[in-house]
Amino acid sequence: MFRVRVSKYPEQAEAALLAPGNAGLRRKMIRSALRSSKMLGVWSASGRQRGEVQPDSSMQWDRIEDEIHVWHAALDRDEKTIKQLEPALSLGEKARAARFHFANDRNRFIRARGLLRELLGKYLQQAPASLEFSYGKHGKPYLSGENLSSELHFNLSHSAGLAVYAIAKKRNLGIDVEHVRAEAAGEDIARRYFSAREVSDLRSLPPEARVEGFFHCWTRKEAFLKATGMGLQIALDSFAVSLLPETPAEFLSGVEPRWQLAAYHPAPGYVAALVYDGGPGSLKYFSADSQ
Repeated sequence: MFRVRVSKYPEQAEAALLAPGNAGLRRKMIRSALRSSKMLGVWSASGRQRGEVQPDSSMQWDRIEDEIHVWHAALDRDEKTIKQLEPALSLGEKARAARFHFANDRNRFIRARGLLRELLGKYLQQAPASLEFSYGKHGKPYLSGENLSSELHFNLSHSAGLAVYAIAKKRNLGIDVEHVRAEAAGEDIARRYFSAREVSDLRSLPPEARVEGFFHCWTRKEAFLKATGMGLQIALDSFAVSLLPETPAEFLSGVEPRWQLAAYHPAPGYVAALVYDGGPGSLKYFSADSQ
């Protein structure tokens, strides 16, 4: 189904929103605000972006060892490709796909989940359709059934027409990708959810750099929440990440030293971030493209 190439380089009431168990509601409202917020500035995607991955060679599926494998895949594919992936989905996944109103959204979901199953199936040397998933208290997926003891961890994210996946052994993982859109990078969102340090750093940027700075900050914070498995039970403004250009991706405050942060451009017009625990790992970037 795909060829492998690896990179050398890498508003409801406030009380209701803050109530225990309403993390899902808060996430939906933040996403809604991202879609409808005011413009912060103008971002240009012309030319290659700093940090864009350069896929170039192959890999061995059973040799992941201490490496962290980071995948990306375009989601917009022809109907034939989508139909080849759909049989591997579980009944629950097929039901979720059927609930999408628009065919494009449904097809993107099928491809994202189908590719996840194919990738994990390759690592585990099992049929994609045989894989079982369960979900943590706050919605984080993990392998279950006979693969619960495999120690293979994963996380995924998608935005617009791109999906990203992180796969590793014995590590907690969180990954996030966002399509950089000026109309979604609202200063009101930054003031509400970013830390004081992050808001200050964002305002220090020239207007033309603020949109990308906003999404660097957002993806890094989101990846951390996903890695912990706690989601929005952790307040977004309780920790700070770097967002200024020409500075390393790192946690600035509020995060235990065991967490590592990496950031990259999986494709033009997108920014992504990966968070994992343990010592610094060897990251390898791959592309899964349909034939």
